Amino acid sequence: MKKKYQVFISSTYTDLKEERMAVTQCLLDNDCIPVGMEQFPASGMSQMDYIKKMLDDCDYYILILAGRYGTLDKDGIGFTEKEFDYACEKNIPIMSFVVENPMLIPIGQSEQTDIGKEKLASFREKVCNGRMVKFHANIDQLKANVATSINKCIRDFPAIGWVRGYEPPNKEVDIENKIANYLETHTISEEGIKDLFTDTTEGFPKITSTQYRNPEKSSHFTFDYSNNNGEFTIGCGQNTFVTKWSKASNTSIYAYKDGTGIIAIARIKAPAELQDALNYPCDFSSRCRTPQIGDIIIWKNVYGNYAGTKIISIKDDTRGADHDELTCEYIIYN
Repeated sequence: MKKKYQVFISSTYTDLKEERMAVTQCLLDNDCIPVGMEQFPASGMSQMDYIKKMLDDCDYYILILAGRYGTLDKDGIGFTEKEFDYACEKNIPIMSFVVENPMLIPIGQSEQTDIGKEKLASFREKVCNGRMVKFHANIDQLKANVATSINKCIRDFPAIGWVRGYEPPNKEVDIENKIANYLETHTISEEGIKDLFTDTTEGFPKITSTQYRNPEKSSHFTFDYSNNNGEFTIGCGQNTFVTKWSKASNTSIYAYKDGTGIIAIARIKAPAELQDALNYPCDFSSRCRTPQIGDIIIWKNVYGNYAGTKIISIKDDTRGADHDELTCEYIIYN
């Protein structure tokens, strides 16, 4: 199964335009999808919120660090450093490419203030401390370093990646993923692992826990989306839908089509009735959607069946709640 991996390119901009272009071309040559500030559209979201949204969809992260610290956010921390910190927080594999001798960087491409120099030195030390770092003296060395590093990183840290929609699933990889996902949330015996694949419904794990599952055709669920890899399963048999979520805010949440057996998702904005949701136009072109309270997510599984989940309430432990919690009303359509 041929995959393409999405790679976020992080750096200061005006001083590293040529380097960014070279890295972008190198990624394209290696069948990767480069993402960076060049693709940022005009948006009502804050710059950092949009950066986080883009990073959430990326498989790998590349940092190019030279003689500038870069633009500061309101809290005095540079956007480039914030991107690096967020990639660390989300455990996205990081490849850092750092100029070998900062003293050789032209004055016009270097920090001019003492504060800027201090911030850059501190950031450089953070980047180089125990991480995958390669140093370069020119663009040719940078390109060579990126080419070898991206291939090694893909081998050493396999990621989800993107697959063309018409390609059939790789059953061998799917079985490995089902075992890994199951073991993350259950303590079972060897016999239990064997039982995992004795279910008559092919393509879905056999789930025994009811904490993160409701088999009813229509009902509601409430769960802590910081647990169980953000997954809650609804339905059974060929009408099984492994919904997957992660934190966005206390009024919105990220929904992903990464759950086992899910091949597409769409968002229907409020106001909309759950019973009639399939009558609305559904755009299934994105891997991730960000519904708000009242919105509906439509899920399509590998059997061509559909389910709808309507967001009832969201709790966020970084915004005053004592824990993360999502409540949805749902229906599985025939």
